[in-house]
Amino acid sequence: MPVTTRKPAAAAKRVAGPAAPTGVALRMYRHGLGDCFLLRLPRDDGAGTFNILIDCGLITVADNAKEKMRRVVADIALACERRIDVVVMTHEHWDHASAFSPQQAQELFDHIEIGEVWYAWSEDPENELGVKLREERAAKQLALAQAVQGLQAMGTPLALRRAEGVSRLLGFFGLDAADMALPAAALKEKAGKSREAFDYLKNRRDVKTRYLVPGKEAPRMKGVSGVRVYVLGPPQDEGFIKKSAPTKAGQEVYEFASELAVAESLSCAFLRFEAGHDAYYGLDRPFDASFSRRPDDPQARASNKLHELWSATWFDPAQDWRRIDDDWTAAAESLALNLDNHTNNTCLVLAFEIVGSGRVLLFPGDAQVGNWLSWQKLKWRVKDGERINEVTVPDLLQRTVFYKVGHHGSHNATLRALGLEQMNSEELMAFVPVDRAQARKNRWNKMPFAPLVKRLREKTGGRLIMSDDDVPPTEADLGSLPAADRRSFVRMLKSDPKDLFYEVVFD
Repeated sequence: MPVTTRKPAAAAKRVAGPAAPTGVALRMYRHGLGDCFLLRLPRDDGAGTFNILIDCGLITVADNAKEKMRRVVADIALACERRIDVVVMTHEHWDHASAFSPQQAQELFDHIEIGEVWYAWSEDPENELGVKLREERAAKQLALAQAVQGLQAMGTPLALRRAEGVSRLLGFFGLDAADMALPAAALKEKAGKSREAFDYLKNRRDVKTRYLVPGKEAPRMKGVSGVRVYVLGPPQDEGFIKKSAPTKAGQEVYEFASELAVAESLSCAFLRFEAGHDAYYGLDRPFDASFSRRPDDPQARASNKLHELWSATWFDPAQDWRRIDDDWTAAAESLALNLDNHTNNTCLVLAFEIVGSGRVLLFPGDAQVGNWLSWQKLKWRVKDGERINEVTVPDLLQRTVFYKVGHHGSHNATLRALGLEQMNSEELMAFVPVDRAQARKNRWNKMPFAPLVKRLREKTGGRLIMSDDDVPPTEADLGSLPAADRRSFVRMLKSDPKDLFYEVVFD
């Protein structure tokens, strides 16, 4: 348990919400490009529901982000009667945690009673690898923020394009354009904005903190015997955590037809650049100084052949395309992508099994290739009456009836043969928390990824819901399903009249 400093929340006043569902109710909020799911489980005694909130955030470029997230949290408070039994924090990205920040809806959460918060093992302050990973992420964020400032100062078209690309990825950690203009000391403080939101519940004295480990027994939910929880990820192997891209030979996903040292080097490079070209020229050159010449060096000017070469190439405007002055800055883009992907691979991944029916609800967060691959050898021994059964991940996938599509439908967040192709339930449905307009605004034009969407529609028979869908599917949209299945899905899917959420109830 971490040392906590936050004062307890005021006693929450129960406010009667809508009638409790008779089955397992699952709500996806439609607030924009971000994740927020509310899972309400029937209690054994029939007295209300056991309420689980899985993430609550919105991307930085969203319009009216504070207003939208406060609407979402107010609805959660009403639906849960101001009592959330468990909050699941999958990972520290802003689009999953922003509502817990002071800038958005932390004040509203202060007045909601919360029993427990679940984090991945990698957030445990006593876990050596977890500490290392968090330190790496913090160093990379700061280095990349400094890189954006350096690229903007360089001012060349290439540098400015790279600054824009890195800035978009830093938005996943809550950093926006205004933050990029701050001096170094203030920027370092802002670089922890996403972490502050992510740690909010960890620092509330009245909330119990748990760190979950894959393959181990999940926390028991008091008063709810009808649902089991399996912890699938993140992996405890650093190699898996840092495997975010699929291999071409492996075809793990639906494809297109020490980094800390890199962060430190990149940060130093931009700091030297900002200090002036004289300082920059004197450090970390690839050749010994005796082999290096600057254009204004007297020795260089004395060499006619070298001067002629410069005149014909380096200083010739028609030869600008040959210059590689800014090529080294591409390291910033690579580091930004790795930071984003590796953070996704630290996602807490949970599968909820409805015991009576065997149905499984899968929540992978934004887990990418390495996280998915690490699940394959996990096993659990589960007692059903007098029998002890062995449960494996392929078994869970085969019984999955609800799939929360990872990372807004990105190409490397849903495995193929070891993922979606194993989801063979005739009841399978998939929800994608995505806002395609916001994705395009950030130039993520393949979010969601078309080949993945096509396969999801095939696997679900059309029971694919995107959070920015204006209307839910009708029976006519589900033509590949038997008539009874079409009627069943339309009946169980609820669309909020105010367009705030889609909800399904599993009886």
